[in-house]
Amino acid sequence: MAAPSASSAVTHADPAGRTPSGRAAGSAPAARGPVRPRRRSRLRRNRYRGRNLVVLAAFLLPAAALYGWLFVGAVGQTVLYSFYDWNAVSDPVPVGLDNFTRLVSDPVFGQALVNTLYMTALLVFVQLPGAFLLAWFLYRRVRGWRFLRTVYFLPVVISTAAVALLFGFLYEPNFGVLNALLERVGLDDLGRDWLGDPLTAMTAVSVPLLWKEVGLMMIILLAAMQGLPGEVLEAAEIDGVNGYQRLRHVVLPLLSRAIGLCLLLCITTAFKVFDFVLLMTGGGPGNRTEITGSYLYAQGFERFEYGYGSAVAVVITAVVVVVVSIPRLFRLVTGRRAA
Repeated sequence: MAAPSASSAVTHADPAGRTPSGRAAGSAPAARGPVRPRRRSRLRRNRYRGRNLVVLAAFLLPAAALYGWLFVGAVGQTVLYSFYDWNAVSDPVPVGLDNFTRLVSDPVFGQALVNTLYMTALLVFVQLPGAFLLAWFLYRRVRGWRFLRTVYFLPVVISTAAVALLFGFLYEPNFGVLNALLERVGLDDLGRDWLGDPLTAMTAVSVPLLWKEVGLMMIILLAAMQGLPGEVLEAAEIDGVNGYQRLRHVVLPLLSRAIGLCLLLCITTAFKVFDFVLLMTGGGPGNRTEITGSYLYAQGFERFEYGYGSAVAVVITAVVVVVVSIPRLFRLVTGRRAA
């Protein structure tokens, strides 16, 4: 059967020369108009986001309200009670700034503040460098570094009471391990009542804290070291930088944020700790181991002077804020001078 000719195809058009589709025969198809945005998909995305916001608000608002009630409300109440004389039984009596005046003139609080600053110095200048050396040692991937990492971190998870009891046995003047070791090596003249001697009591109380918390600092610094860019260290090695120069000029600047976090933890730990003092010495001998945390506990929960204890808490908080803000202010000042 012969294929249809061009003339037969033309016969399907109407007299005006239009095809059944409505356009002129032989003409190109008409261009479509501008594509409209998909409004339905946008509406769906907006509805989905709205539902997510509702779900987030449903979960976060109760937690935020509870946090505001327990923390912000407690802080405000503490500041308010610091201007009252109150023992939790009788009605609060407003005394103005008398609690703060008494606090400034109290020699026991002055001794507690000095002891706390001494403990802070030990944490910053002894514990933090020790944690850095341990982290750097493990970062070099020595044999058994995973096992050593667990051993170094183990004191962090041990109960504070157990650590205090352990070191209490070590410091025991008659049957303690420390005096026995000194006697064994011929240094028995150095043996003493480590917790009862005013010259050594504060250091003896601080050592268990350093031993317990060094693992936490070590883990933080080790994690930061493992995140160091390898190409930077390789470039320094190719340039002929020795180990000390690489540590000082490459590693330490890259670890500045982690070291800053550890400094913050050292300061806050020194000002909030009181359990070692409470369990090992009770603040003695002669208030030589009293720190701000134990002093606050004694005033508020042993003598039931809640107004005065609140004033102590306010002053401690202010001191911590000032001490923590010093590094930030120093960076701001040095940055402006450099600019």
